[in-house]
Amino acid sequence: MTEFESVRDALKEAIEIADAKGIKTKVGKNEYHPATTEEVQEMLSERLYNIADLLGMSDLYLEGENDEVHD
Repeated sequence: MTEFESVRDALKEAIEIADAKGIKTKVGKNEYHPATTEEVQEMLSERLYNIADLLGMSDLYLEGENDEVHD
């Protein structure tokens, strides 16, 4: 996971991911496949968690770590 030095950098990358069309992930040395919904969610989650850390708000995701997810 990339650790960003500023909220701006983390937000910029999260926005780029959210706006991207046709995200691909690496599956082999030179092989890529279209990213699944779960992979995109993971990419965004990492940036959002880093933003929360930079803002001193890690409790936002740590408190809910053991909570059940509802659809």
